[in-house]
Amino acid sequence: MEWKPTEETREWHCATTEEDCFEMENRFKKQGLRIRLVATPRTSDPILRIACIFDGADANPMAERFKSYQDRDLESDE
Repeated sequence: MEWKPTEETREWHCATTEEDCFEMENRFKKQGLRIRLVATPRTSDPILRIACIFDGADANPMAERFKSYQDRDLESDE
């Protein structure tokens, strides 16, 4: 089954490896989120090759759990 990010109803974040997905899951759990990694399909991106798909009580498809590089750069300039 082809992964279609625009149709995904679960929370997802891209990563370079499956191991990164597991590390992300552990980070979420340490934050107290009730979330679990349920799938790791490949993407067509040459760098962010894996989609880490999460489900659970705290999984939110609209979640923005990570700040973009641009947001981090703006904060460091202040």
